[in-house]
Amino acid sequence: MPQENQDQSGNISELLEKVNSLELRIGRIEGQLEVAVRGVVSVHPDRNHPEQVNNMGEEELAVDSGLIESNIFEYGLAWFGSLVLLLGIIFLSNFAGNYLNGTLASLVGYGAVAGIFFLAWYLRNSFTHLSFMLNLSAHLLIYYITLRLYFFIDHPVIQAKGIVLFLLIIVICIQCYFAIRKNSELLAAIALLLSLATALFADATYVSLPLIIITAASSMFLFIQFGWWRLMLITLIFVYISQSIWLLNNPVMGNPIGAFATHPFNLLCLFVYGTIFSFVPMIKQDKKFPESIYPATIIINGMGFSAVLLFVIASFYAGSYVWIFTMISALCLFYSIFLKYRTSRIFDPAFYAIYSFMALSVAVYGYSKLPDALWLLALQSLLVVSWALWFRSRIIVVMNTFLFTGILAFYMAFYPPVDKVNFAFVLAAFISARVINWKKERLTLKTEMLRNTYLIVLFFSMLFALYHVVSKQYVTLSWTAAAVFYFTMSLILKNIKYRWMAIATVLFTGFYLFFVDLSHLETGYRVLAFLFLALISLGASLYFTKKMRKKLNPEANISETPEHKDFISEKL
Repeated sequence: MPQENQDQSGNISELLEKVNSLELRIGRIEGQLEVAVRGVVSVHPDRNHPEQVNNMGEEELAVDSGLIESNIFEYGLAWFGSLVLLLGIIFLSNFAGNYLNGTLASLVGYGAVAGIFFLAWYLRNSFTHLSFMLNLSAHLLIYYITLRLYFFIDHPVIQAKGIVLFLLIIVICIQCYFAIRKNSELLAAIALLLSLATALFADATYVSLPLIIITAASSMFLFIQFGWWRLMLITLIFVYISQSIWLLNNPVMGNPIGAFATHPFNLLCLFVYGTIFSFVPMIKQDKKFPESIYPATIIINGMGFSAVLLFVIASFYAGSYVWIFTMISALCLFYSIFLKYRTSRIFDPAFYAIYSFMALSVAVYGYSKLPDALWLLALQSLLVVSWALWFRSRIIVVMNTFLFTGILAFYMAFYPPVDKVNFAFVLAAFISARVINWKKERLTLKTEMLRNTYLIVLFFSMLFALYHVVSKQYVTLSWTAAAVFYFTMSLILKNIKYRWMAIATVLFTGFYLFFVDLSHLETGYRVLAFLFLALISLGASLYFTKKMRKKLNPEANISETPEHKDFISEKL
């Protein structure tokens, strides 16, 4: 009997547990159904119960207004109050400096900062956001009070600038420590911006520029470690801004603008900045930051580096910049090859390859000057197309097409014609069009726009080159020979576009013959030009007419047998 009682009690307890579990599940289902019904009613209100709908709408409005009011009081006023407190302590420090000596005024400021730190610590659990804002204000104040120990004050408290700079760097390091400890990207961004400001306040080459380098490297470290991409982008922009201010002789410290800071260390530091931020494509994402950060960083870094580099070149290296751009071209080219095998992204290596060829173009210009450098630039276009084939990059081909046509238009508009330059553009346009047509699948080109652009350039540059390379009496003959070349290419390649180019060349030649040559050519040259053009036109017409007839009606190709000839003669 005791054993049976124990079994029954065990079954009853097990049954009670199941009932409790079932009640919990039913309660959860009822709660979900209630939320769903409320959502349906709010989206599709019941017209039969307008009072219920109105009550629910008033309740939602009350909740929304309460939420907005809560955000304003908790976050908005916390920001506003912290800003007011920050300015108040700054004015208090300045006021104390007017009536007390520098040391006591600084101690008053540090005491106020200590009080703010204590208040932030005291409110850390109950008022989290307010505590954070007070903490942020205290970090800014302690930097400001330390800065005023030497800088922007008539009678420095500490006479040695190096000691104050050391104290400022310690303050920044402490801020970075707390930023990492609290996982605060905002506090870290403030610390690095203060570091750049300290570099400008130092106003010494061997202190300012290395401190900017350290700041750039620190932002990259934090980006790699914690994925703080906003911090990295902000630092990237302000690093180049700080370098530009330094090149303007650092007017922040009252120096006259225009007396440029000429020092070879400027160029070296610029290369270091560019190299540091160029490591971004090598960093694995690991879901720490968006994929768009890669191209954004590369473009911003390239733009900032180019702007400051042009400033440096124009100011200090106007006569010896060829070696600088040659080195940039080589470094970017090798880095693009490295990225091609290191990453699976297409844009990253393509951008550095494009930047390399742009730097090479500047080096070629500096070496040969215009217009002699243009034929080298035209041939360089072939190298770029070959590189695009290797990289399977449509971006490189598109950019090269724009640069190629832009250089050609610039040359024709502002420089006298040079034969080797003219035929260099003809050769580059012809080969580029053939390569693009040959490997358009490899370049993932879905339209004929790029190839058509090169063919149009080929058409006009051929006429232009032949016009200037031969004597005036042979222009018609040379253009007719170009039409023969296009007709031949259309037959060999079985491409209708060359046929249309041939027809267009014949029309241009006829126009030139009737409206230009007839007025000044001698009779012999005139007869020769007319006969040659007529022969080519009629021969091409007969050939293509016969070919089109065979294509449209292949069964109509009947051989002229003797019986067929007798039948025709009888009919005649």
